Amino acid sequence: MTNASLFRNAALVVAVIGTAAGASGALATNVQQSAQAKCSKANAGFVVGDSVIDAINYLNPAPLRAAVGGGTVDGSVNRQFDEGASIIKSKLASNPRACAVVVSLGTNGPVDPAKWASLMGSLSKVPRVVVVNTYTKDYRAGQPWMYSMNSTINGLPKKYRNVRVANWAALAPSLSRTELPDGVHPDTPGAANKYTGVIVAALKAR
Repeated sequence: MTNASLFRNAALVVAVIGTAAGASGALATNVQQSAQAKCSKANAGFVVGDSVIDAINYLNPAPLRAAVGGGTVDGSVNRQFDEGASIIKSKLASNPRACAVVVSLGTNGPVDPAKWASLMGSLSKVPRVVVVNTYTKDYRAGQPWMYSMNSTINGLPKKYRNVRVANWAALAPSLSRTELPDGVHPDTPGAANKYTGVIVAALKAR
């Protein structure tokens, strides 16, 4: 960290302390979450997903592991939401201090909004939760439910202060046939890095 960064961070702390008496609860919560979401080996987070995360694990998982403090990146082909949610809850029970949890589920079928709400409720004490929205090249024809599910995912930050969305659906259509040949899964280390990049941006977002 540069001296300039240290000075900026110090100034932020002073400003927050100086205005604490008049600060809203939301501001205080966001500042606290920003500090707690710093990941290290002591409070490493984790990633749970379906075959897209499985592809990242095969291609280049190191940057994504590093982003959550060296924690696990758990992906599986054809994983359904209920299975993924159960794994997340199990991991959180054994790792209650997790700095961050990344959820990349929904490629394989529709998810009732109530199930998203239940999962987000179980993650309410995690400083930063990132949910990756979904994309397949033929989703309008083959997976019409994906549009409404992404709408649900994109609306989660409005309901849960600790949640941010990694907007993979916005980036994926621009990738070449080489990078995303089946229209679903990253197929090169570069594509894996781009997928990780949208997650990292969401982890860092205010």
